[in-house]
Amino acid sequence: FIAAVSGWRHGVAVALLWRQLFAGDGVLNALLRIFGIEGRTWIGDPDTAMYTLVLLSVWTFGSPMIIFLAGLRQVPRDLYEAAEVDGAGRFRRFLNVTLPMLSPLIFFNVLLTTVNAFQVFTPAYVVSEGSGGPADSTLFYTLYLYQRGFINLDMGYASAMAWSLLVALGIFTAAMFATSRYWVFYGDER
Repeated sequence: FIAAVSGWRHGVAVALLWRQLFAGDGVLNALLRIFGIEGRTWIGDPDTAMYTLVLLSVWTFGSPMIIFLAGLRQVPRDLYEAAEVDGAGRFRRFLNVTLPMLSPLIFFNVLLTTVNAFQVFTPAYVVSEGSGGPADSTLFYTLYLYQRGFINLDMGYASAMAWSLLVALGIFTAAMFATSRYWVFYGDER
């Protein structure tokens, strides 16, 4: 529970920082003014609000990257040496050694990142102050679910939306596990 609350607070802090960076009087526009460029309200413009949230998501990609880096360190060097002795170049070693050895981590990261993407709420809520604005450009499914259930007090509709989200996530997860036997290689398999 404490880890979940801590993660939520971290997400709120990052989203608040993002709002300060991309607001009309934010840091990005102050930097642009130094070069004589007139900025805009990046978060307040429907054309750019979603891009700022996408950029936030890319910026917070640290956890999966740490997992990949740890996985790269675990690939046995003798596999690379054997491939090199067999005449494989860098690209061939990457395709035939690195990717198969990292496939369990790729599976894990794709699954977790996609499930988290389905459940994105905190950045859109904090950046748009719960409105999903401007012009509903940051109104994600989960934010709309929150608005229907807790702002409009339409709990039946919000519950149906939550069940639909659960079913969609279940179908995606089942499809990932069903197809994993074709592309995920575990080191103990022959």
